[in-house]
Amino acid sequence: MMRNWYNPKDRTNLLARLGNLRPDSPRKWGTMTAGEMVCHVSDPVRAALGDKPLKKESSPIGLPVISTLAVWVAPWPKGAPTSDAFIAGRGMTPPDEFLADKAELLALLQRFTEYPEDRELGESPVFGRLSRRAWGRLQWRHLDHHLRQFSC
Repeated sequence: MMRNWYNPKDRTNLLARLGNLRPDSPRKWGTMTAGEMVCHVSDPVRAALGDKPLKKESSPIGLPVISTLAVWVAPWPKGAPTSDAFIAGRGMTPPDEFLADKAELLALLQRFTEYPEDRELGESPVFGRLSRRAWGRLQWRHLDHHLRQFSC
């Protein structure tokens, strides 16, 4: 079964895991701190909600076949490429205070959950226009990937 943010059981599981993230949670790979990760996963939610409109980037990952695989089924390697808009020091919303940033992420995720089904979500800079279901899958996979990075 493909997990998706819009499935209440899948969402509840991720939120519980997010609750275990601390500012000093050690990472298993990469260079981000837990605080940077919170901002890193917040920005794609902002993009989906239209709070952070971003231009489509040219990338092989954005090609239809590769995009479909990346969103739905292909494993995400540690250190997978991402948009500059989601990288610290390049375009990502900078971290401030961990608990405030985490509360902001939770508020963004709540808005994403409640986003009207009859309204189109914003575009992904990498994948372009996505359906609500695809955005839900992408958000679930992204958050799951980074929670595993911090053993949550």
